[in-house]
Amino acid sequence: MADKPKNPIPFFKRPWVSLIGTFLLSQIFFITFEITGWIPNLKDIDGTLFGRIAESSIFREWFSFYETTHFNLFTVFFGIVLLVPGIIGAIKDILSKKTMVS
Repeated sequence: MADKPKNPIPFFKRPWVSLIGTFLLSQIFFITFEITGWIPNLKDIDGTLFGRIAESSIFREWFSFYETTHFNLFTVFFGIVLLVPGIIGAIKDILSKKTMVS
């Protein structure tokens, strides 16, 4: 009885699940927008800092997930902000459970 945690957090209420879920949901939106051709009317980014980043060789060769440059920038941004902390949180959660069982 002492081994059982007193108040476990439900799976879908864990912070890392919501981070990874938000990233996946954004990717589903981007894929849907690309397939249907409905792309939000965003300002032209030519000549701006984001325009130079989007037209750099890294984004044209490595990070060209979508035809729309805005979606490529958003994907990399969301990957850094949402996916990386989500994966780190999941790894910490898994490792902490293994140490509690041992």
